[in-house]
Amino acid sequence: MLPILIAYGTTEGQTRKVAEFIAERVRIRGHQADLLDTASAAADQVQPFQMAVIACGSLHLDRHQSSLAHFLKSNQAWLKTLPIAFFSVSLSAAMPDAESRKEAQQAAAHFMQQCDLQPLLTRCVAGALRYTQYDYFKRAMMRLIASHHGQSSDSSHDHEYTDWQQLEADVDQFLKTAGLGPKAHSA
Repeated sequence: MLPILIAYGTTEGQTRKVAEFIAERVRIRGHQADLLDTASAAADQVQPFQMAVIACGSLHLDRHQSSLAHFLKSNQAWLKTLPIAFFSVSLSAAMPDAESRKEAQQAAAHFMQQCDLQPLLTRCVAGALRYTQYDYFKRAMMRLIASHHGQSSDSSHDHEYTDWQQLEADVDQFLKTAGLGPKAHSA
């Protein structure tokens, strides 16, 4: 059985966590899943023998990781032959105002357009505030932004906004749309 490739680019780790969750859900549904950090050396050695591809990238200052962009553009020829989904992880997707969520959706669509790919499914996933991982300047800046948008500015701990149930439903929707619904388990 050919695997489903879950290729991701991450900055602070939430997108890795999202990709790992997706891989586990794909496995639970009876498929093989290969997890790939596009910033690793292994990204240059991926063989085009997959059943489908799920790309995950985090959005920072309206940009996704260059490693993910490089991977998608470098492998565009075979990626275009497969069903693909794109999950864009950001704090903008967690914001209560429609304008922030719209900007996140536009950034995700623009990224796929730049990579010249047309995913069957594109979703914006709420990320996390990793206050404990930020340096002083970034923590202060993120507290200000979070406070301005009605999110927690308590920097004594991290805040995760990812809706794991919705993410699972989105994975199921992609598998169904791609004709890769759950596999029957043999007893």
